[in-house]
Formats: sequence, structure tokens, C-alpha cells
Amino acid sequence: MTAPHVSPPDDPTHPDNRTPTPDPALSPITGLTRHHWEAMADRLLDGLLPYATPKSAQYRLPGRASHSGDWSDGLEGYARSFLLAAFRIVGSGGQVSPELIERYAAGLAAGTDPSSDERWPPITDRAQPMVEAASIAIALHESRPWIWDRLDDGTRRRTADWLGGFVGARVNDSNWRLFQVITEEFLASVGAAHSRAEIDAGLARLDDWYRGDGWYTDGDGRKFDYYNAWALHLYPVLWARIAGPRADPDLVALHRSRLRTFLDVHQYFFGADGAPVHQGRSLTYRYATTAPLWAGALADATPLPPGRTPDSPPAR
Repeated sequence: MTAPHVSPPDDPTHPDNRTPTPDPALSPITGLTRHHWEAMADRLLDGLLPYATPKSAQYRLPGRASHSGDWSDGLEGYARSFLLAAFRIVGSGGQVSPELIERYAAGLAAGTDPSSDERWPPITDRAQPMVEAASIAIALHESRPWIWDRLDDGTRRRTADWLGGFVGARVNDSNWRLFQVITEEFLASVGAAHSRAEIDAGLARLDDWYRGDGWYTDGDGRKFDYYNAWALHLYPVLWARIAGPRADPDLVALHRSRLRTFLDVHQYFFGADGAPVHQGRSLTYRYATTAPLWAGALADATPLPPGRTPDSPPAR
């Protein structure tokens, strides 16, 4: 499995020159280590800074707006990058630039404040903010000691109110059911209003969609693509981390068994150079093709040796 290209440019003042020195003793094939992945994460996060709104609640990337519009796209820029920031924070035990933590905490405060000029669009029936809410919920859980636990009570309350738009809302009957599961489980974890019935119903749909040998269809029918990897297998692992002792241990074991079975096949979706087979929807999500590999390592649910899983994450 190849790591991302991290060669620094010629300009010695360029931030890319923070790239660590290759370590052929630890990594004899590529010389790249965990520190290179961390450096790549830092570069990606730093690269967003020119597109941040003044209060950091949105990231308005250049180019044509999506069908959801600029407002939703700005929220998406925050939510998707918050996932990376959160894993970067927890992966280092909080040993990151304080500005990174402060930036996402400030963005959360502004985005969930209904009086703010950078407020986020509300979570309504079958709307794009449902997707982004799940990313924010995961990021808040994973980075809890550094962000959620340090927020003032008002920001925590407003965040719970915004995420609570999921409760009772209609959700697309697809991988989106897991966005509801994740978000409402986070709400449960912080003592906020949620629906245990909606969480259980979303998890039950996984059984309806399972076709065997590690494969789910994304909704009823025969809808097979990479969403099986980076959604239908990934989110149950992350849900179990949020739910903790509230999770049914038999259900957690079932999800991990299915993930293990899938990874035994998923490894062959990558070439000798590490590139994935470019198939299915959302080809720009190709970064996410490694997500189930990391999830398997995180949940002790992988049949693969460490060398086939880039930089196994630390246990928590």
C-alpha cells in the first residue's frame, strides 16, 4: 500500500518542508512512517485556511456550487475537514497546534448559533446537512477531551439542538440511515434528546441489506459499490465507539465479523502501486477507499497483516 506523495518543493520556506525524513529502518520499502501521514493531514488542513469564513464555521472552496448550494457546501467543508482534524488530534493525544483545536471549536460555536451570520443550515427531512451532522458527531466524540469537554454550556446546548434536528426527521433509506444512527447515538452520549427507536431501526436495516460474504447493498435492491466499504462497514465501527457500553455486544461482534470477511476481499481492490479500482459513485472519494482497512485495525476486525494496512491507528 503506497502512502501519499509528500516530497517537499524547492522553496525552503514552504510548509511542505515540515515533511519528516524517510526512515528506511522502520519502513524499508517506502521509508514513510506514521509521521508522514500526520504531515500530510496537517498540509491538507492548512490548505483549507484561505477558504475559511471569518469565524471558521464554513469553508467555501472554489468552483461551481453543488446542487445543495453554497450554504450547505460551506457546512460540508467544515464537517468533512473536522473529521480529519479530530482524528489528527486524538491520534496524537492532543499534541497538535492549539490553533487547530481552537479553529474547529470556534467554527462549531458560530455554526450552531442561530443568530450568527455563519450559522449552518438546519437539519430537515432528507437534506444534505444530515450527512454533515454525522461527520460532526463523530469528530466531536473522537476529540471529546480537547473540544466538546472544553466548550461552554451554551455552545454545547446549541450544538445538541442543531444535531437534534435529526430526531423524528425522514431519512433516505440508504446509508443515510447510519448518519441518523451516529448522530443520535452521540446525542445519547451527552444526555441530549434522541430516539433509541430510530437508532435501533437504522441498525436493523443493515441486516435487511446484507447479502453475505461481507457485502451490503446500499438500500433495497442490488446497489453494490464502494459505499459498502466506506459507509456500511465504517459507520457501525464508529457507532460502537460512540455507544460504548450501550451497544449490544453481540451486534458489535456481528458487524466486526462481517467487516473481517469483507476486508479479505477488499484488499484485492488495490493494485500493486496502492491505487484503488476506480468504480462506482463519488470517485472523488478515493481517499476513503482505505477507511475500512483502518476501521478493521481500529476494531480488531481485520484478517490482514499490518503491512497491508497503512499505519494502523492506535488503540483507545
